[in-house]
Amino acid sequence: MKRLLILAVACLCFLSACKRVDGAKQDVIKDEPPAQTEMVGVWITYSEMETLFNGDFEKNFEEVTKKCYEFGINNLFVHIRPFCDSVYKSKYFPQSSFAINYESDALEYMVTTAHKYSLKLHAWINPYRVSTASNDINTLPEESPAKVWLSDDAEENDKNVLFTDDGIYLNPAENDVRKLILLGIREIIENYKVDGIHLDDYFYPTDDENLDKLSYDTYLQITKKPLELADWRRQNVSSLIHTLYCAVKAHNKNILFGVSPAADIDRCYNKLFADVEAWAHGGYVDYIMPQLYFGFEYPIDKFKFNNLLLYWSAILEDTNAKYYIGLANYKIGTENEPDKAEWNEKDDIIARQIKLLRQETADGFVFFSYSSLFGGNELNIKQTENIKELINKEQK
Repeated sequence: MKRLLILAVACLCFLSACKRVDGAKQDVIKDEPPAQTEMVGVWITYSEMETLFNGDFEKNFEEVTKKCYEFGINNLFVHIRPFCDSVYKSKYFPQSSFAINYESDALEYMVTTAHKYSLKLHAWINPYRVSTASNDINTLPEESPAKVWLSDDAEENDKNVLFTDDGIYLNPAENDVRKLILLGIREIIENYKVDGIHLDDYFYPTDDENLDKLSYDTYLQITKKPLELADWRRQNVSSLIHTLYCAVKAHNKNILFGVSPAADIDRCYNKLFADVEAWAHGGYVDYIMPQLYFGFEYPIDKFKFNNLLLYWSAILEDTNAKYYIGLANYKIGTENEPDKAEWNEKDDIIARQIKLLRQETADGFVFFSYSSLFGGNELNIKQTENIKELINKEQK
């Protein structure tokens, strides 16, 4: 009941948040979306993007796209803004260091190439993350919005940036931050023919009560019936999610907007302050793609793949949100416990997971990540052969 009340309060805020920043009216495209086949996707991470830029980027990316097409993949989730930067030329974010020397527009090329092979391309962004390598602002590019806010003479906007022991993040509570992220999304959807906007599981970086104390204290002073800290944080994130959804759909309702949360919904809710269930039931997303990065033999029952699959299926029941599953190809051959035994002894884990999620009427799956899917060791090759056989059988 409490969660529903918070959701209702938040919705009142969201209605105004969906308006254009510049006040202009924007037409909604009315064309019906094309029929969708099963989602078979792959994430292409920023580190993989860096490798593609290390050489002939266009040749490298076309080879990746062709390989995915031949494998049966129909959706690419490409990391275009990992750390408050961008692989494309942006008015709001500095260009990623590995993409600086590429003279053309990387995102335009990637969209064109993906569509040439009949693949859809989703622009994958991390909305709040600035740095996870250091909390020293001197390590940031001069054009970084975080560094600009912290270096100018306006002390009042310093609260737009949050610090942890080992990282820097934008503050989900601040309107300036939400406006920046919204403008960045509009820049993408208005200038590129992307098929989707995709967020992963980076929201609040910690549940430390002192993280955003200045913003929360200000909120307490101006609000007659304030929310508790945790509820307030969840509302901040939900406000952004709904605002971005509205912006995407106002521009083109055929562009998908979705989130890939962590597998543990309790952690999402209580640690990351991501109310995924509210987003799905409130119609703030087109899909939810939980990262079910666990095997069948994980020692904690709650996290066994089959249990997670059923749990998330129940959460998304009676919603209009599509249900896609993130699969952990990166764990094949891992040396880390407690996954080591299962992921080294079995060569059909992912294939069995695909069979099961199809039985549970999930709408598709996405592999994490490209380099893991097409890894060269014997165990990885065998897993991939089993996966490809399943995909080709379904698509015939």
